[in-house]
Amino acid sequence: MAQCDRMFGNKFARLCLTAFGHRSYTTNVKCELDTVTEHEITQNGLKPRKHRGRIKCNNTAIPPEIHEAMLKCSKDFPLKSLITDGQRLNNCVRSRKWYPQPTVAGPRGEGGSDERIPPTARRQPSSVFDMHDEYSCLTQLIGRSDAEYAVLMRILTEISQRDPDLRPRSFLDFGAGVGTGTWAAVQFWREHLFEILSVDKSRHMNDLAELVLRQGDPNKATTVRNVFYRQFLPANPDRKFDVVLSAFSLFDQPSRKRLYEVIDQLYSTFDKYLVLVEQGSNAGFQLLDGIRNHIRRNHDTSESHLFAPCPHSLACPRIVKDDGTPCNFEATYTRNFPVSDGQPYGSIHYSYLVYRKNPTDSMQGYPRLVRPTAVRSKHCVCHVCSADGKLRDVTFTTSKHGQIVHRCAKASRWGDLLPMHIRWQDTKKEEQPIEDV
Repeated sequence: MAQCDRMFGNKFARLCLTAFGHRSYTTNVKCELDTVTEHEITQNGLKPRKHRGRIKCNNTAIPPEIHEAMLKCSKDFPLKSLITDGQRLNNCVRSRKWYPQPTVAGPRGEGGSDERIPPTARRQPSSVFDMHDEYSCLTQLIGRSDAEYAVLMRILTEISQRDPDLRPRSFLDFGAGVGTGTWAAVQFWREHLFEILSVDKSRHMNDLAELVLRQGDPNKATTVRNVFYRQFLPANPDRKFDVVLSAFSLFDQPSRKRLYEVIDQLYSTFDKYLVLVEQGSNAGFQLLDGIRNHIRRNHDTSESHLFAPCPHSLACPRIVKDDGTPCNFEATYTRNFPVSDGQPYGSIHYSYLVYRKNPTDSMQGYPRLVRPTAVRSKHCVCHVCSADGKLRDVTFTTSKHGQIVHRCAKASRWGDLLPMHIRWQDTKKEEQPIEDV
């Protein structure tokens, strides 16, 4: 009877391992709270839930003047149809894949280059993503602007919190679309920006972006000064911009060579910050990881560093782990227009990279939460990406780490930084499969 019980227990353990995989854990971590955060909490009465690693940007809403301009711009088309087609466009973007055109082989079998392909053959076929008329551009404005604006506000909020002395004078938005990058940038640096260059290959999109800033009336002055619209990047290689942004536009490149050419040009153009954003799907994450590896291999990283989201410059641990899970984050927003489900709020998953010219800031290297915090009765578990390039689960309790550290970790959310130095005393251990009796 005892032998049967042991056999049943072993079989049950093997079933659990099969269902949940080999569980990894980290024990005996020592945490030292950031000196600035500790001083603010203990001396100035700052609440732990408001520590400086929190990104304070939730349920972002489009500014009221932009919302009114959107209604005026779309008055010639049925709003209900624009909302329906905007939802369809949103679904297409979430499930979008990147299929770069293959490189043509050379005359002796070696890999050739895209120069051997006629320019017309390098262009992708027309699809739902080609903004070739006024209606399709309005679909982008109605269906996607609120989500994209929320993502950019969250990223720029982190930059402004970690670098409060930033005063950019120039801003470049590549693949600007309807101008959500400009809307977000002026919320932080309106008084300091003297040049905003908005680049989009669609002439109709540029016209619509300018019309929105004119409050839907082409005879009115723009609400944002010194905004210039172009269809191509500047030809001068020495031209510099303090902040360079490319959001949800890298999928439009027809080939891998052309993508890396654009990245090289953007990288050589930024003077303070380079921000790259894509949809938080596996395809978007893998695209950004390829860009990250390209920059690490082909550019001098001694002059700049990866500012966010990673606290390190090593290979992404999500790629190393290869579990089919993208490294993405969540932004919540207030919807511009009611949709079929009737929910006033929405959420979007995104992946991003931010590069900054040296030097680093005081929060560089702090662990970042890459999944929601699991809050329990007397402890919380944070799944973080650490400075040594590994994914770790850290359990915080009051008895082991103190009340302030526990409350800071408990209040942290997906995408926040933990303002503390963590020393990992034990390496990852894996449960061994139980052998048969």
